[in-house]
Amino acid sequence: MYRDTHEVDKFETLCDSPSILMHRYRMKETPDLAVKPGDKESLVVVMKGSVEIKGHGFGPKKLGEMDVCYFPRDEEYAVTRKSDFAEVIIAYAPAARKYVPYVKKFEDVKPIAGGMGSYRRQIFNVITESDPANRFLGGFVKGEDGNWGGFPPHKHDGKPEVYVYFGMGKRFGIQMVLTEEKDSAYVVRDGDAVYFEKGYHPCVATPGAGMNFLWIISAKPEARDLSIDFHPDYKDMPVGSTHLKMEK
Repeated sequence: MYRDTHEVDKFETLCDSPSILMHRYRMKETPDLAVKPGDKESLVVVMKGSVEIKGHGFGPKKLGEMDVCYFPRDEEYAVTRKSDFAEVIIAYAPAARKYVPYVKKFEDVKPIAGGMGSYRRQIFNVITESDPANRFLGGFVKGEDGNWGGFPPHKHDGKPEVYVYFGMGKRFGIQMVLTEEKDSAYVVRDGDAVYFEKGYHPCVATPGAGMNFLWIISAKPEARDLSIDFHPDYKDMPVGSTHLKMEK
């Protein structure tokens, strides 16, 4: 787990693993960032404010809150702040193939009404299986007041994932990670992040807050899909509309 340190005008490392590296940069005085991904593909996610992104032969493209830009390996680009304050998250993953850059606008993503009752939430599948990428899949979840997310509990071992929580104000939630070795629970607030190598990972918000998070998966190219296993004790619970593929 990464606890937000509220850094401004410097890089924070939210996660650093062989499968995915994730940085956050809050731009207040910094006018622009030069990004050199090397042999990794990258995603730029705008969490607050607006930015302009330009690469070699690409852009400039203006991105607002919750817009996402994909860049391939071996392609440098610049992120320029276009509002008084901007917050961006940049994720990197190993990449063999080189695709072309593209932008996914949040306003163009049709929400999925996931779950029901105490685990109803909206799911925004932004980087999908049909989008070109070596490893990335990603999107957002917006939970209802006091409701569960990632429910019924599911896992996708071998497809590491990061959650970054947002829009919860000063309230908090509980993120669980349940594996054969142990069960863990973390108190999470705005700006915190949790990385899952494996295990079931349901979460729940306290009353007065919604469980909102950015999710990014880095899967091996041959397993780049949203197939999952449900926890056997909850397999009989209705799923509602979903972006997931049930294996068992």
